[in-house]
Amino acid sequence: MYSLIQLQSFQAVFTHGTTVRAAEVTGRSQSQVSADLRAIEAQLGRPLFRRESGRLVPTQAADQVFERAAQVFEAHQNLARLGLGRGDDQVLTFGAPRSLSMTLLPQLARDLRRQFPNLSIALKFGRYPELIEAVAEGRMDQAIVKLPVTDWRLRILPLIDVPLVVVMRSDDPLTALDRVTPEDIGGRHLIRTSENAPSWQAVTAAFRQSGRQPFSRISAEGVGPICRLVSEGEGLAVVNRLMAADYAGGLNLQMRVFTPETWESFAIIQSASATHGLTMSDTHDVLSACLLAGRPSTP
Repeated sequence: MYSLIQLQSFQAVFTHGTTVRAAEVTGRSQSQVSADLRAIEAQLGRPLFRRESGRLVPTQAADQVFERAAQVFEAHQNLARLGLGRGDDQVLTFGAPRSLSMTLLPQLARDLRRQFPNLSIALKFGRYPELIEAVAEGRMDQAIVKLPVTDWRLRILPLIDVPLVVVMRSDDPLTALDRVTPEDIGGRHLIRTSENAPSWQAVTAAFRQSGRQPFSRISAEGVGPICRLVSEGEGLAVVNRLMAADYAGGLNLQMRVFTPETWESFAIIQSASATHGLTMSDTHDVLSACLLAGRPSTP
């Protein structure tokens, strides 16, 4: 029978491809990691890795062990979380895009603490690639990110699908519409995110299909600043409703679904080798309740 420590060493090598990096991630020595691999191979009777171009490439046997190890880690995690309702202290490091830092994440922290009184929470914010890498490498427990995510080092639990919406001031004539098209926007100024952001690319494609080009002279990182600019009369914005809802409410802005409809999907991610603390299902349930409670009534 393999020990949990041996499986953690195996998972680290499987994920990172070298015993050196696996040792850094697990906090053990390289010789200990190598010894753990040899112990598993001795019990299995087959090699787990083959060396190619300086990296350890998993064999078919390693793929099978990886699947079983993930099940073991999940079971161990489920046992560990039982202490959260009693006297055992746990820490959850949770990441999200900065646009959620003043809205959904404080609600999540509040409701998790109510449900798990002995839980300590560290909230971190960053760009999606940074969050994905931090969770995959074990520097962060969980994060909410935009799909698709293709990193095989992660478990992924879909959370919500949300449309792009046009954000406008409450006195804007477009509030009379249920949905807003590129033709409705016409040549009005749009405040955009970065040129490479999927949401702005979707807007550009929709305008192109209608034979137009979007007019934009201001870009801003983060939906919060974008909504503030809209409230100051600098133009309209087409952004993700999940990110915009609370800002729009606080600034007395209106939202209308952008047509042709473009939906973006969000999920919770966790390292496939996670062995302690809250499960993604725990966080998913709390986040879903937060989203349901704060769901906007606009079309």
